[in-house]
Amino acid sequence: MMSVVQERDLAAIGAEVEMPTAAAYGSRRARREQRPAPGPGRDRLADLSAWWATVAGTAPPRRVEQLWLSRPSAVAPANAEVVIRRFEAPTSIPDAITWGVAVADDAVDDGTDLLLVSLSSEDRDDVSWQVLAAHLLDLDPVEATGWPTADGTTDREWIDRVAAIRDGLRRVRGIRNQPERLLAELNSPALAAGTGLLLQAAVRRTPAVLDGPGAAACALLAHRVGRASRSWWQAADAGDRGLHDRVLTDLRLTPLTRLGLPTEDGTAARIALGLLETALSRAIESADDGLDDEFPDDDVPDDRSDDVPEDVPDDRPRRQPPLRYGRDDPGLPAAELEQLERPPADG
Repeated sequence: MMSVVQERDLAAIGAEVEMPTAAAYGSRRARREQRPAPGPGRDRLADLSAWWATVAGTAPPRRVEQLWLSRPSAVAPANAEVVIRRFEAPTSIPDAITWGVAVADDAVDDGTDLLLVSLSSEDRDDVSWQVLAAHLLDLDPVEATGWPTADGTTDREWIDRVAAIRDGLRRVRGIRNQPERLLAELNSPALAAGTGLLLQAAVRRTPAVLDGPGAAACALLAHRVGRASRSWWQAADAGDRGLHDRVLTDLRLTPLTRLGLPTEDGTAARIALGLLETALSRAIESADDGLDDEFPDDDVPDDRSDDVPEDVPDDRPRRQPPLRYGRDDPGLPAAELEQLERPPADG
């Protein structure tokens, strides 16, 4: 059942967005668990697992919502439970914003750990996101469109696209710091709902993966409203549009893949989810290997041996289980952690 949300302007929502607290970095145990894989430097998977640690902690995602698709993505199943939600936003722009906010609240209240956000071309037109991006990036229609050789369009298609973006930019000219009015002029419920969703998800401290140019354009507007929101996002793929890539560059989001996927059917988002799960599994193995090096078996006494009489108290320090990078790990008490870190006595 959809939550009842009081209508609020985007600026008020954006003001509530905070940077991730990175609580997982607060303990020595967590810092060990977030070590990058061995090698000359941090790679993209190590960066991805470190980002996840700042926005969600060390446990991998268990419940994921994929928005907004008309059909499941044609990719391999993930370890997490993936719930598909369809696009059902009202046609009114204020109502669409409120609906997007309610979707974010419902997802978080249902225990969702991660959002995969796609704005299918079936739910939005192909011009509105380009006008929104060009307006916010201050690009002229030709810059926003790129040359026809870049994406395989014909000259006629290119001319029509440039003209449509030109006309759209004329409608929104001079609109600054008025996101609701800007969205109203674009008349795109999908962009309105996506912007409200991404902002409210960041307020509720829930990360999101952006799949496609529509979601990226929503993120660009959301970032203008709430600057801290960018820290809660990852970009799935660079896509096949130069303007999409420019949006991600402005957001300082490095796409996880550059497959040139032309449609927003959720494929890039599901690939990104697989990469995230792989990155976290790799971080677990790396952390375990590092702990084995730090606490080798020879440095920690074994448990009680068979030759100790039962009536003689055994005061030797016990070996503690290795610190694990995984879900529901409460960590060790401070006193026991200090005992582990104390160097072994000589002799």
